[in-house]
Amino acid sequence: MRGIGAIAGTVLVCFLIVLGFLWVREGSLERAGADVDEGLAKIDHSTKPLQNEVKDLGQATKESIDRATDGDDRT
Repeated sequence: MRGIGAIAGTVLVCFLIVLGFLWVREGSLERAGADVDEGLAKIDHSTKPLQNEVKDLGQATKESIDRATDGDDRT
């Protein structure tokens, strides 16, 4: 449980540091939040092909398991 807490704490501190830097640079918290939103949107668009591949891989894995078991619990 400590590991998860440490990871969550580190992510939170990094987020606050980035937001604080943008706040100082932009002069307002509203504009700093908008910059963070724009950055996160860019990350989402740049990882879209990866998201589609992972989705396809998950679906293929499910179909393979369904074909392999074929309703027979002995396998």
